[in-house]
Amino acid sequence: MEILGHENCYGVKQLLVVAKYLEIEVTQGKFEKEHEVFGNWPVLKTKDLELVGKTAIMKYFSEQEEKDLLKGKCSCMLTWMDLAQKISNTLCFWVGVAEGKNSFVQPIIQQSKKDIALIFTNLNNYLLDKTFLIGESITLADIVIACALIPAFEKVLFPQFVKKFGNVLRWFNTFIHQEKVVSVYGSIELCKAEFKPQRKKKQPKKQQQQPKKKQQPKKKQVRKVNPLDQLPKSSMELDEWKRQYSNTKTREEAIPWLWKNLDKEGYSLYISHYKYPEENEQAFVACNLASGFMQRLEPLRKYGFGSLCILGENNNHTIAGAWIFRGQGVPFEMSNCDDFEVHDFVKCDLDNAEDKEYFEDLLAADGKLKGQKYVDWKCFK
Repeated sequence: MEILGHENCYGVKQLLVVAKYLEIEVTQGKFEKEHEVFGNWPVLKTKDLELVGKTAIMKYFSEQEEKDLLKGKCSCMLTWMDLAQKISNTLCFWVGVAEGKNSFVQPIIQQSKKDIALIFTNLNNYLLDKTFLIGESITLADIVIACALIPAFEKVLFPQFVKKFGNVLRWFNTFIHQEKVVSVYGSIELCKAEFKPQRKKKQPKKQQQQPKKKQQPKKKQVRKVNPLDQLPKSSMELDEWKRQYSNTKTREEAIPWLWKNLDKEGYSLYISHYKYPEENEQAFVACNLASGFMQRLEPLRKYGFGSLCILGENNNHTIAGAWIFRGQGVPFEMSNCDDFEVHDFVKCDLDNAEDKEYFEDLLAADGKLKGQKYVDWKCFK
């Protein structure tokens, strides 16, 4: 049997630990092209079948070996597996920030701390007189909960935060020092200090001593002109479009006005998509990302307009946007924003009926979006 997954995938490592305890021989392989449709989910490949996802694979393992690790208390195990998923959802954004995958958003981090503290309080009380979660030895319950916590203990759960939960820390340290766990994860180094985002500091220019020169009359400072301000005057005013969008019905009036008055030489249309939707397991995470993105776009206000829709469900939420920019490309005011790097921008082809319809759907934000579930909407104008 072979478990396929991305390198350093936590789900694959968790399954390898389960296999070690069940004494099932498995090897680890990399995703093949036909498996990329499954995203980050691990895949078990045997001679007879292929299984996708941790839960399905664990159930298959349990059917191969009659051991106490998985048998006996099935309903109870499902409860612990649900809690493990909740822990992963709670910590994923915070860990993603530490790994450089997510932008630092203080309100989301604070909410993650509150949520995991509540889980830890209950777990700490539960472990008061217990070495393991069920019985006197490691079971699947310990494996799924501890493995869900490993990324956070490595990246973000700093000592001052976890010291209040001594029973949880004792249980976790007991787990990660088990021989079978070490054989998969190696030596796990716990986070030593609270993660704080680092801002780039401008290095002061070295001043070189120069010979004194005779004072000359000061030259008038020439103000740098934005290239977009030097474009030929357009027949369409962006501010007028914003008024139409704000004050009229979008599909019935605003969009027809746009197609009638759009200056294709003076403006360009783009569609954007967030690159990492699988990281937005909760809708509020995507909403906060969209709001923060727009707050950092103030320099673009004179040269752009955007309608962003939050879409998706089942632990996968994306951000799709319709943009109108002055000029024939993505302006510097957009590309210079830190959030730009986590969005793909594609020029909208108005001669393509599908592109045009999707652009209209994003402007209208009324739920008709290629069958994707509509969650929320943000507007930059």
